[in-house]
Amino acid sequence: MRRRQLWLAGMAICALLVPWLGNVFYPWPYQTSFLSAGRTYGVSPYLLAAVARAESRFDPTAHSQRGAIGMLQILPQTAAYLTKQPLADQAQALLRPSYSIAVGAEYLSLLRREFHSDSAAVAAYNGGDATVREWISQGIWRPGESTRKIPYPETAAFVERVRRYARWYEFLYPGRAAPGAH
Repeated sequence: MRRRQLWLAGMAICALLVPWLGNVFYPWPYQTSFLSAGRTYGVSPYLLAAVARAESRFDPTAHSQRGAIGMLQILPQTAAYLTKQPLADQAQALLRPSYSIAVGAEYLSLLRREFHSDSAAVAAYNGGDATVREWISQGIWRPGESTRKIPYPETAAFVERVRRYARWYEFLYPGRAAPGAH
C-alpha cells in the first residue's frame, strides 16, 4: 500500500512539474499563430514550433548570413514566391511572427507534399529542395532512412534536432495538433 501511495504522489508531482518544465525548458511563444498556421496548412504545430526553435529560438528578428529572415528563417525570395506578394515587401513582413509562421507553415506543407515525409521536408527546408531531390534520385538518401546517410552533416543534425524538439513539444503540450496535421 505504501509503495502505491508513493507512486501516486510521484505522479502528482510530475503532473505539476511537466507544465512548468515545458515553460522553462521548451517555451512555446506565439502558440496561437503556430496552431492556426498548422490548421490552415495541414502541418503539425509541434513540427512548426520545432523548426522555429531550431532556426531562431523563436527570435522574430533573426537574420542569417545567407539572407534568411525571421523566426522561421525564410528567404525573402521564397516568401515572395509562396505568397505571390512583391519581393520588396518580404524582408519587413518576415519580421512579424504571425507572417513568418504562416509562410514557414506553407513552405513546410509544400515540401511535405513533394517528398511525402516530414524528415525529407525538414531536410529540404534546411538543405534545399533541389539538393534533397538529388539525394533521392541518386539513392544517396531516401525518406525513412537514417539521417546518418544525409551527406550534409549540418542538415542531418538539423533534422535530428527538429525531430527531438517536436517530440518534446508534443509531450509537453499535448492535444494541440489539429486533426489531419502530421
